[in-house]
Amino acid sequence: MTLRYGIALLFALLFGAQAAAGSPMSRDQRALTLLQATVDASRHISFVAQVEFLTIGTHGSQASIFRVEHSAPDLTRRWYLSPPNLYGDWTLSRGTSTYSVDVKRRRIVVTPNETFGLHYGWRHNLGLLMHNYTPVVGPTEHVAGRTAFTIALVNRYTGATTMRLWIDAQTNLTLQREVYASTGSLVLQMRFNEVRFTAAIPRTTFDLPSHYAMVTGPSRGVPSDNPASVMALAGFPARAPHYLPEGFTPVAADLAQENSVRTLHLLYSDGLRTVSLFENARGAAVDMSGYRASSFADGSVRGESVDEGSTTLLAWSQGGLHFALVGDLNRDELERIAASISAQ
Repeated sequence: MTLRYGIALLFALLFGAQAAAGSPMSRDQRALTLLQATVDASRHISFVAQVEFLTIGTHGSQASIFRVEHSAPDLTRRWYLSPPNLYGDWTLSRGTSTYSVDVKRRRIVVTPNETFGLHYGWRHNLGLLMHNYTPVVGPTEHVAGRTAFTIALVNRYTGATTMRLWIDAQTNLTLQREVYASTGSLVLQMRFNEVRFTAAIPRTTFDLPSHYAMVTGPSRGVPSDNPASVMALAGFPARAPHYLPEGFTPVAADLAQENSVRTLHLLYSDGLRTVSLFENARGAAVDMSGYRASSFADGSVRGESVDEGSTTLLAWSQGGLHFALVGDLNRDELERIAASISAQ
């Protein structure tokens, strides 16, 4: 289901039913309207803000604070104030590219803006999200001194609240977002500490340093919404999972050359959470040396895992293929997916 078709179908169903019954707007309709408005807000609203980003993992928490200057529709600069190792570094999102300015190394790493992968989700397929989640509109609250509407997204299969949003009542900008584990514990929080809405941002704010080296970062292939056709072009006996949690469906796939190795990427989503499967037949397994990894075993699958906030990574090799499974799921669920891939 594409984004355009999903939203069109959802609006037809919701508002068609409303007209037939002559009833006032339901809670689902109000939530859908708010969600669509907050997806579109940054295309129309310019602002300057200070944002705090917190991830809570098994081995501790990581927090960063950055200043954001956004000029609608598609110019965004994020300047890091903390942690100390990132202080002074900044990123510029402009059009279809992101420029990461590494002050210490005096270089700029250029990558495509990611609308495919870990950041795919509720902003990209509201139709799929509304199929798998019940939106619950809560009371108004205050974030960064502003009035905000609240929406909780409750998984229709588990009954667990997976995400909560605070949406500015005047501009529809998302001022706070929280993500929860299946146990209900907080694993991620994004919060505006202060915000000022203004279009008077000097254009020089978005100028890149002219004396830094320009480096091309990792790139992805062109995504397709037909994963089976992409798998057929992989050049090796690619595998897909036989098991996915309820609500998850294949949404896209691509092929890319990473360090001269042909890599297949399959993406699955329930409209909010995502699972990415990477596989190749020539490269080495994922290097876990920079992470606090632990071993796992599930049937014939044996590998290493890393938990970082709401994201879990599994990596293993089997039958001449190397796999990496990354997702917004707990380790048990990912291990079950991994076992279904290897039992082929």
